[in-house]
Amino acid sequence: MSECDTKEKKWFRSKIVPLFQCLLTLSTTWLCMALTVYQGKIPPGYTIPTISDGGVYPPEKFIFSIGLVGAAFFMFLFIWIVATADKIYSSPVTAWVLGFPCALGLMILAVCNCQEQPTLHYSGAIMFFFCFAFWCLFTSFSELRLGGLKKTYWVTVRQILTLLLTGFSAAFGIFYYIGYSQSKYWIIDIAALCEWAAVSTTQFFVLTFFFDLGDEYYVEQLKEWFHKGPAEDKMLYDDEEEEEEGHPMLLMVDN
Repeated sequence: MSECDTKEKKWFRSKIVPLFQCLLTLSTTWLCMALTVYQGKIPPGYTIPTISDGGVYPPEKFIFSIGLVGAAFFMFLFIWIVATADKIYSSPVTAWVLGFPCALGLMILAVCNCQEQPTLHYSGAIMFFFCFAFWCLFTSFSELRLGGLKKTYWVTVRQILTLLLTGFSAAFGIFYYIGYSQSKYWIIDIAALCEWAAVSTTQFFVLTFFFDLGDEYYVEQLKEWFHKGPAEDKMLYDDEEEEEEGHPMLLMVDN
């Protein structure tokens, strides 16, 4: 992107969106957990509160809902940015099938707490964890086609985080189901640890895009997507002839 083009951009850089999403999610969940523990509102028999326990009682339930609804908004925007960034992992289909439902699930679990609307809350939680895990799998492992200098440090980091996220999410679901069905609270505590690990891993995954997108991408690119379509200017990453000729757009898509 030329200096002239950069000056014409009026919106903020796209990399700010994953940063805000990560900070808002982590600060909201950890603050609500701290308030829950401090006020002694942990469910009877539990040693470690689940993330959902932080959204049950006032005042933390208001922080929980407002903070995670805001995080869901940034998640929608983040998924859209990734889908339109003309990177090797950019896929509008994956965004619509997995990415946006993930953000919707986060919004549902934020506004419906686990005691007043348990069916909606846990449906939103399943949608969030399931869709985000598979979105990460499709996004990160699409980068396996990269080779040589294009396979940066962040490619490997995302693949490791994806495997961890998938494992933690599966373990959380299994342990929570066993512990809840058998009323074994020590198993539910293990499930809670897995949940906190899964959520933290999702946010570290999102944060990698703060470094990966760099300074070349602006949120204004979303307006351009409506005019030309997301795949019109897609580059062939294995086209060595264009790379040798120094194609100007390779600077935009190079991982």
